[in-house]
This record gives sequence, structure tokens and C-alpha cells, in this order.
Amino acid sequence: MKIAILGGTGNIGKGLALRWECKHEIIIGSREQSKAEQIADSYAQILRENTTKTCNIRGVKNDKAVAMADIVIVAVPYQALKSLVDSIQPSLTNQVIISLVVPMEKQNSYLKYVQPDDGSAAVKLKKLVPDTIGVVAAFHNLSAKKLCNLESHLDYDVAVCGSDKEAKKKVIKLIEDINGIRALDGGELEDAVVIESLTPFLINLARRNNLQELGVKFV
Repeated sequence: MKIAILGGTGNIGKGLALRWECKHEIIIGSREQSKAEQIADSYAQILRENTTKTCNIRGVKNDKAVAMADIVIVAVPYQALKSLVDSIQPSLTNQVIISLVVPMEKQNSYLKYVQPDDGSAAVKLKKLVPDTIGVVAAFHNLSAKKLCNLESHLDYDVAVCGSDKEAKKKVIKLIEDINGIRALDGGELEDAVVIESLTPFLINLARRNNLQELGVKFV
């Protein structure tokens, strides 16, 4: 599977690139070609140091990354969502997009979920892309630092929300390629508001109680 990570220069994008453990072709996207190449090279170096497998990872500009991909990970701030989609529109055909976007803002040292008029960032994204694109929401409630640390054992659940059944099946299978993560069907795309809003809640919970890098496990 060819996976483009837009926002792959951030911790969550980095963690996903590393955790797929060379099982897929990873394409790091950025607005700048040189930055994308630099980040991809740094991830490739980490993988070379931690696995004997041959890893296929490269860096290109966002639009080229999307054109090459089967799956597109969107992990950018909500404020940048529309401009990103506008820039990749010509490259969108029939890919599946996974939205990690969370609309939130800082308020009195803590984070607050700011619900969009469309209901959630995932629904907003679906309205911005062609009808041929399947949009799925996932990966909102993982610890980015633990995801990036290949020595950390993962034991998390990831809720997956999407109204396109085939797209959701692909994403669930992709998630299960990451050791220690269980994918759960979280309902329709409109239900993504729940997992999006949980992100600032978990961050605030950790800060208020001096906890480290919370994630979600359903037992």
C-alpha cells in the first residue's frame, strides 16, 4: 500500500511512518520538497537502525505525494485544512483520506475543542473533496511520543469513523498492521466529533493529573 502522510513532519505523522515497520511504501508530504526529503531521510535512518527489513520511504511535495498514494493521511492543524485541500485538489482521484484533524484552541493554559459548523473536521473535509474520495476519521487519541518511540510497547484502541464502508474496511486493516493497536468501528463519519473532541480532553486530563501521554483502551 502506498501511504502519503501530509503533516508527516509532526510527531503523529512520524510515529505512523515508523510504526508501519516497512510493511508499506511511505510518502512524506510537505509544502517544500527539500523539507519533505530531509524528514523522510531522517525517518529512513531511524528505521535502518531499528530493523533489518528494507524500508521504502521518500519525501515529495504534497500534491505529488497525493497523486502517488492509495491512502492519504491528513495530520495538519484545522486552520490549514482548507488551504491544504485546495492545493491537492488536482491530485485527488479515488484515494482514501484518513483525517487526524482536530479543531481546538488554547484557553487559559488548557485546550478546548471548537466544533466546526459542519459538525466535525472530518465532515468538513468530506465536503471539500470530490465524491470519489472516501474520508475516514481515525488516530486522534494516540500518544504521539509513544508512537514515535519504537522501544515503547503500544496497547491502545483506535476508533474508526466513516460512512464509506469499503474505505473504513481498508483503514481498519491498515491500523491492524501496527503492533499493539486494535481498530474498532466507531460508527458513521458524523460520529467523528466524539473522537475529535476527546483529543483535547485527554491532553488536559494528563496536564491536570500529572499523567504521561494518555491514550485510549476499551475494556
